[in-house]
Amino acid sequence: MEKDLERYLHSGKYADSDSPTVVEKAREITRGCLNDVEKAIKIHQYVRDLPFDIGYGFQMLLAGKDKASDFLKEGRGFCMHKALAFVALCRAADIPARVSFEIVESHDKPFHPEKVRKMYGKRPQPWHSSGEVYLNGKWIRADCTVDKEQGQKYGKKVWDFDGIHHLDTAEGPVLKRRGSSPDFPEAVMDRHRKVAATFFRYLESSEELPFFPDEILEGETGNVKLRPPGE
Repeated sequence: MEKDLERYLHSGKYADSDSPTVVEKAREITRGCLNDVEKAIKIHQYVRDLPFDIGYGFQMLLAGKDKASDFLKEGRGFCMHKALAFVALCRAADIPARVSFEIVESHDKPFHPEKVRKMYGKRPQPWHSSGEVYLNGKWIRADCTVDKEQGQKYGKKVWDFDGIHHLDTAEGPVLKRRGSSPDFPEAVMDRHRKVAATFFRYLESSEELPFFPDEILEGETGNVKLRPPGE
């Protein structure tokens, strides 16, 4: 294996592929698979069809449940949790994987609770995350965010991953690809925590729901170092 790919097989703080929970689940999912493509397809299907639940995911974040193993134990979460779980499971199955980040346009945000939609408005989602997996000599995006049940409920097509073609989120078109990272950058994780805390502060309050302030929605992420898209 190329030396540069080795970093994408190591366990991380958030993509904790050496966790017994992750190792056991990867072994269970990929049992009987004949090659890495089959493994990646099975892992994607499993992670994708766990429920997408941003409200519950916010609760998890504020409870310190921010690792791939936490998501697999809880069984629901949002794009961050799903991307990390996909990456960690692939690594536990000896397939290089990493987290990628995009700005996604999603005016209607059908998979978000009403109050989250109101606070976001029609603005793009600035730090959407998905998984990338290295198969047959190239990196392939494999977004896991929206489960098929919710896709059918809201009339959004949720495609299967075939291990050959890139697969983007069903939430809306990608406006910009930011790049990728072996694990979740701390600044982006802190941004997610601030968004979650702000949401619940207003959820429990009698105050009128505002837009998320720009400094909360974007967070202090200007210096996040990512590998350029496609590299």
